[in-house]
Amino acid sequence: MKVRYLAICHLPSAICHFLEGKSRTEIARYLRVARGSVNKWVSLYLTNGIDGLKDKPNPGHPSRLTPQQLEMVASFVKERSVASHGGRLQAKEVGEFIQAQFGVEYEGRNVYKLLHQLGFSWITSRSKHPKQNEEAQRLFKNFHMETILNTPGHLALDRIDVWFQDEARFGQQNTTTRVWAIKCSRPRPRPRPRPRARARARARARARARAIKQQQFEYAYLFGAVCPSNGKTEALITPCSNKDVMIEHLSLISQATPSGRHAVVIMDGAGWHQQYLADEFDNLTIIKLPPYSPELHPVEQVWQWMRQNELANRCFDGYEDIVNQCTKAWNRFRSEPSRVIKMCHRCWINLVN
Repeated sequence: MKVRYLAICHLPSAICHFLEGKSRTEIARYLRVARGSVNKWVSLYLTNGIDGLKDKPNPGHPSRLTPQQLEMVASFVKERSVASHGGRLQAKEVGEFIQAQFGVEYEGRNVYKLLHQLGFSWITSRSKHPKQNEEAQRLFKNFHMETILNTPGHLALDRIDVWFQDEARFGQQNTTTRVWAIKCSRPRPRPRPRPRARARARARARARARAIKQQQFEYAYLFGAVCPSNGKTEALITPCSNKDVMIEHLSLISQATPSGRHAVVIMDGAGWHQQYLADEFDNLTIIKLPPYSPELHPVEQVWQWMRQNELANRCFDGYEDIVNQCTKAWNRFRSEPSRVIKMCHRCWINLVN
């Protein structure tokens, strides 16, 4: 049985003072507890001893399923949560399973309560490429050895800065996200109304138009790099993505690396991410992630943060507007080095314990 925290802490002192002849008021003042608590502890102790302080069984309606049946329900949910033929498990199916197996009928809301009691939560699943190799990911996380094998032998590990580099495309084919809105309404992203269009924009707002989805295809590429050990960042926005732009971005990372230190740049296996691109930099080495391993790349979370918090639910006038808004979003992200470190740090990149 669970013993109350205060009782187990103060009981020895309370009973000791009581047996020494002190009044209950004095005991309560000395222990800084309510006098009623001292009265209850002493009464229970005199009547039942230490067992009197144990919690009694909680009242309430007993569970309609036995512990063994609850384990069977949990196993069913784990096995059927994602079906091989597609779809997803619904509360209705869980209720039908309980009815068929145990002859107990559960309403929908009670099925949800039961699932929460069993430790389940309604969360979004994460996709996985069919060619992903979990063993390769595990071996890559032995990053200490990976770094030693790919950097000059005279370098001490405490002189190496680990960077993560990636690029993403942002443009007029934008995304929408959840927002706070009045119940039963359907919020929509609003384009920047031109002076002549303000009246029409107000009319459309009154008409409760559907969410706007731009049909244009202007876009820009944002090359971003972060150093989780110190919160430094380097970024570059261009209209295209190729080896020349990659070299220019690596040049920014090289310039940001202090004299006497070496930058290890981790990136994915895109076609223009080639090892020889680092040959013209004396203080930089490229290490590639295992194929199909975006979960090992923290910059993916940076892109998600920018899309959800800064760039979603808006329309862009053109390329210049995209560049300006992406610049503001990246500067907002990098304005707090603590956010960069917290979002992008991974324990397996620690080279010095």
